[in-house]
Amino acid sequence: MKHLLFKIAAFSIFSFLVMVSETPSYLKIIFISAMLFFFLPFGNDLFTKERMWRKFIAALSGTVVFTVLTLFAPVLLSGYLTNFNGFLGSGDPFGYSILVFSNTLFYFLIYGLPASLLSDWLSARYPHRMAAAGFVHFGFGVLLIGELWVLPVISAIIFWVIDELLQRRTAKELVEI
Repeated sequence: MKHLLFKIAAFSIFSFLVMVSETPSYLKIIFISAMLFFFLPFGNDLFTKERMWRKFIAALSGTVVFTVLTLFAPVLLSGYLTNFNGFLGSGDPFGYSILVFSNTLFYFLIYGLPASLLSDWLSARYPHRMAAAGFVHFGFGVLLIGELWVLPVISAIIFWVIDELLQRRTAKELVEI
């Protein structure tokens, strides 16, 4: 009973945050639908402590990687260090980094985590589990592509790669991190 009350409280808080944001309506529906995933009657084998910890580490690591890529993308695309120096001099790069980090972490936890858990559940049935999981992650990234260009797909691929790398580690190694 405590778990159900906790799930309802967490769902209510995150739903409120999504609803008061300036996110387009169709994205609000997608995010809230993804959060409803936690209410589905899956067995305890899907929500193990090891798996949830791994997903959280993947979300946090993916957020860091995505934030760094967002900061250095102008330099990487142009090849000129002057673009990065112009970026540093044009405003508050630390504030921009915090904004990108917090938004990305929020979306990874609200949307990416349920999508990744669903990916694990679906891909367990296929002999090529890794390819199926990648396809599901990619598909959930494509759902958000309209408003945010290709950033959700890049985020989904980052999340999937980090999750697959972490999945290869044993539970003991993962907890020691």
